[in-house]
Amino acid sequence: MKTSPLEGLTTVLQAEETLYAQLRDLLQEEQGLMATLDAEGLERIARSKEELADESRLVEETRLAVTRELAMTLGIEDEQPRLSTLCERIGREGDALREVHTRLVVLIGAVRELMDVNRAFAGEALSQVRGTLQLLGGLVPSQALYEAVPEREPRVSVGQLVRRSV
Repeated sequence: MKTSPLEGLTTVLQAEETLYAQLRDLLQEEQGLMATLDAEGLERIARSKEELADESRLVEETRLAVTRELAMTLGIEDEQPRLSTLCERIGREGDALREVHTRLVVLIGAVRELMDVNRAFAGEALSQVRGTLQLLGGLVPSQALYEAVPEREPRVSVGQLVRRSV
């Protein structure tokens, strides 16, 4: 049995909410891993974020299609209808949709904030690494500290004298 466009959109927005909650959790974990310089953990987080990004693209495509379908059902001919417009047209039946949308907007704001914090932290860490490399580069002399020892005439040592006498 096919669900109504309203139920479908609510379901899709709930799926987006779940994905953004997972992303928020990954970004929080990423902060801790950056602070402890856990390279393996950061690689794992990067892979997980890529997987979430792939999944969110699919959910977003579905959301756009279901939103257009709901808009057409309601007689709205906008190619990219706004959720607020849909909710106004739906009336009280759109309350659940409004609630999910509100939670999603708050969650997206939190994710953006975490991304900004992580980006700033990573940028500062990279700046410190570059500074350290410059300092280390300044410690390396531009001229050789040691020069080749000129060849000397062989000397006869006590050990060679003893060996010859035996």
